[in-house]
Amino acid sequence: MFKKLIPAGVSLALLLGMNHANAALSLSNTRVIIDGQSSNSVEVINGSNSRYGVQSWVEDSAGKNPGRALVVTPEFQALGGKQKAVLRLLSFAPDKNQEQLFFLNVQEIPPKGPDTGRNQLSLAVRTKIKVLVRPVALKEARKQAEEKIEISKTSGGLRFKNPTPYYFAISKVSVGGKDYTRTALGTFAPFSTVELKVSNNNATSATLSYLDDYGAVSKTTKKIN
Repeated sequence: MFKKLIPAGVSLALLLGMNHANAALSLSNTRVIIDGQSSNSVEVINGSNSRYGVQSWVEDSAGKNPGRALVVTPEFQALGGKQKAVLRLLSFAPDKNQEQLFFLNVQEIPPKGPDTGRNQLSLAVRTKIKVLVRPVALKEARKQAEEKIEISKTSGGLRFKNPTPYYFAISKVSVGGKDYTRTALGTFAPFSTVELKVSNNNATSATLSYLDDYGAVSKTTKKIN
C-alpha cells in the first residue's frame, strides 16, 4: 500500500528534484535520444529493500504536456525492492529541421509507514532527465557537432553561437584560467546564442567540456574571435 504524496494531517512529502543522495529510485540513463518517430527505453532501478510506486510523465521544453508528440508507458507501476523495470518512450513528433527537447520525470512514491498516530515526514524524490527527438536526416552529422560552436568577444564577456540543429550540453567553460559551470550553456538550443560574463575576455581561446549522447564528458578548444 502506497501513501498519497500529501495526505492531510498524516504526512508531508518533500519533492526533491534530482536529489539522488536521498533517492530510492534511479535511472539507467542521464539522457534519452530518439531517432525520429520511433522509440527508446530507460530502466528504473529500485536500490532500496522496500516496494515503491513509480509515477512517470513527460513534458516539453516549456514544462507543458506534449500530448501525442511524446508518450511514456507505463505511467504508473509498483516496483519491489532491488528490482528493475523498463519505461518505454514513444515519439510521434513530426519531423522538424532541428532536434526537439522534452523531459522525462520519474516520481517515487514511498510505501506507507506504520500508523503510529503521529505526523510523519516522508521524502519523495523526483528525477528529471532530457529526452531529445532527433530527425533521422540529422543522425549522421551529429558526431562532434560541438566543434562548430562559434565564440566571439563582447564588452562584458563572451558570446557563444550554436549554428547547428542540435542541442548541446556544455558542462564547463574554461577561459583565462577560470572555470565557469552551471551556465545557460547547459542546455544550448539549436540556432541560438548565449552570452557569458567572464572576468578575463582577453583570452584567445576557450575550452568547452560537454556531454555526448551517452553522458560521457568530452572537450574541445575553440578560438575566440
